[in-house]
Amino acid sequence: MFGAFKPSAQLSGGLLWKIPWRLSPPQKLRHRRRMLRVDNIVSVLDTALKRQAATSSAAARSSAGEASPPSASSESPATASLKPSHPGLLTATPSTTTIQNARTASTRTPPSPTSQQIPRTSDTIKLIERWKAEMPTEAEMLPRDKYSMFDRKARGYRKGVHKLPKWTRVSQRLNPPGF
Repeated sequence: MFGAFKPSAQLSGGLLWKIPWRLSPPQKLRHRRRMLRVDNIVSVLDTALKRQAATSSAAARSSAGEASPPSASSESPATASLKPSHPGLLTATPSTTTIQNARTASTRTPPSPTSQQIPRTSDTIKLIERWKAEMPTEAEMLPRDKYSMFDRKARGYRKGVHKLPKWTRVSQRLNPPGF
């Protein structure tokens, strides 16, 4: 067109912000660090959930048995000196009430997990075990798999992982066999 309605460079060129065809070295570094953080989170969750399952099963076994009565030797010398020599001489002053409340609060046992929490934990453990079995860690991946992904429409059936929308939030660790 001629005159006032001449097309601009933006209109004839498509998107003004174009995605480069390959990742820059700092982008690759950030991508590797993100993958390492995900691997670290999976391992931390796995150990924490296994530890929680072990303690909850131990707590369930101990609650089935009888609890032993508290012994007099388990008291600290500071709390033993606060006891009066005669039980009738104990008066409820604010300081003794606070000390008694603190002493009873320290001997409380944590509540046992409810029946709703245990299955949810076991389901989460199964999901994490599945992730660990199926997904390779960052160290196990080839550079080709770290920085590119399968695309049946692309030439060579691969495109850069950064061409995927929201590529920093979606895991693209698996590709079809042979690609």
